[in-house]
Amino acid sequence: MAKVHISQLHHTFQRALTDMVAGEAIEARTFKKDRGIVVLKQDVDRFIFKQFGFDSKTCTFDSVSLLKQLKKAIAKEFPRSNMAWIAHFEGVTSIETLSADYSHQPNLF
Repeated sequence: MAKVHISQLHHTFQRALTDMVAGEAIEARTFKKDRGIVVLKQDVDRFIFKQFGFDSKTCTFDSVSLLKQLKKAIAKEFPRSNMAWIAHFEGVTSIETLSADYSHQPNLF
């Protein structure tokens, strides 16, 4: 896991989404790791978005809609945070079992 300043979190997601291939996921969590956001790339232009913490929801978006939703979710889930933990996962089949079944890849950022 790597730490990213909260002001760079949206940019980090935006950069990662362009480089991701199907089956990869990126997760951002608060410092206490009790709230966060996960994005899983399903295919060329379809992403599964999961928000957990204050709001809990799972939706499917295209890349443009996803970036808009990320901005809203970051403001909601990280209201007073300065830093966020980022983890990158490969070979993910289901976003629901992500943290239980997969170990994160070493630092990419």
